[in-house]
Amino acid sequence: MITFGLLVVAILPGFVIVQRYYSKDHLQKEPIGVILRSFFWGAALVIPAGFTESFLSTGEAQISASSLAIHYFLVVALTEEVCKYIAIRLYSANHYAFNEHFDGIVYGAAVGGGFATFENIFYVMNHGFAVGILRAFLSVPGHILWGAIIGHWIAKAKMEKTNGIFCFIFGVGISTFLHGGFDFILNFGAAALFGAPVFVLTPLLLVRRYTKTALEKDHLLLNAMEAKEGSEAVERSVIKIGTPIELPKFIISLFRTLLYALSWLFALFSIVLFLFCFYDFYYGEDSNFETWMFSIPALSVFLSISLGVWGKKFSSVSK
Repeated sequence: MITFGLLVVAILPGFVIVQRYYSKDHLQKEPIGVILRSFFWGAALVIPAGFTESFLSTGEAQISASSLAIHYFLVVALTEEVCKYIAIRLYSANHYAFNEHFDGIVYGAAVGGGFATFENIFYVMNHGFAVGILRAFLSVPGHILWGAIIGHWIAKAKMEKTNGIFCFIFGVGISTFLHGGFDFILNFGAAALFGAPVFVLTPLLLVRRYTKTALEKDHLLLNAMEAKEGSEAVERSVIKIGTPIELPKFIISLFRTLLYALSWLFALFSIVLFLFCFYDFYYGEDSNFETWMFSIPALSVFLSISLGVWGKKFSSVSK
């Protein structure tokens, strides 16, 4: 039961936050398949990033502020943000569906979410529920926001023909500075409680500004296309460069059935977990039981609802 609860805590935040940015793209929805593949590309790059960090680490016995700064800014943060850039630039940005300014933020968030989720599983399984809750509000959204910043600058290079090297330096540079600062401040005890959130709230505000600007540009772009070519020509253009290829109905039906089945499974599991927690809390003799364990079935309920919502979205796609 505890292992399952930890997995829920590790996996759920990344999907929820990525879904949040996906839902903001109201002008032209991105293909779910491309979003998921971007997410998994981000997850896949955790392993090569880890190997690279191990190779570049100096392994010095003496730890000083300067050596910590070099390690967290130039080894950890730079390596991981370059990996995100590679996934967004080589896969997401090369897909035909990447045809709007805001797409960079959506795909950047997806890649960052995949990276954060896969990394989060190891941390939460090794360090427990409390670490999972802290990371759900700090590390996971941090990775997603840092990825969204990179995606925004990649979109500027593609949509506005801005110099690619310039965009790489700004996108990776900003995200590396924020990521490195976040990791660096965690080594200073009580200061981390006040300093770490700064490196998550700052990119949150920055990405919010990027989102507003990108959506305004995309809206103007679509209006300009309509004024110049007419609605019929715009429809042909959208089909050519951006409209998602429809998945076969049996695949959509299969995904929908799977999501609904998992939703019901988590719902039933949460009932069982609530009963066990209630019994252990009031009648059990296990002194290790703590009140916070009630949050595990609560998270299972939340996951059940989330899966049901996704199943409903697949239902609307098939109609």
